[in-house]
Amino acid sequence: MAAPKSNRKEDDKQDQLSPGNLSFEHNCASPYKEEFSKFLKTVPEKLLWEELATQQQRNLAKSLWEASNYGGKPKPGQFKDMEPKRDYLEWVLRMDHNRQWQEALKKRYAESTINS
Repeated sequence: MAAPKSNRKEDDKQDQLSPGNLSFEHNCASPYKEEFSKFLKTVPEKLLWEELATQQQRNLAKSLWEASNYGGKPKPGQFKDMEPKRDYLEWVLRMDHNRQWQEALKKRYAESTINS
């Protein structure tokens, strides 16, 4: 049995961003998430802390690191067990990258609905 043919015309706007395409409340991760993570791994740590991250991002990463590593005051014997601060900064940068991506998608959607 053949499927019925649609009388609907092809719509040029069919591929536009619409609420059905995205879930803003859930994870709208950047399609470049893996590439961005790989990029961060290649950047020297000094460059990450001094050039790439904002003061706010540095402060958040440091606070998270301190909270995860006994308030930032570990006993001398525990230094080898501490996670690197870099891991926290990379995480903060990835989360901020994702936030910026979500904002760009929302803006694009808002502009497309205004122009429709």
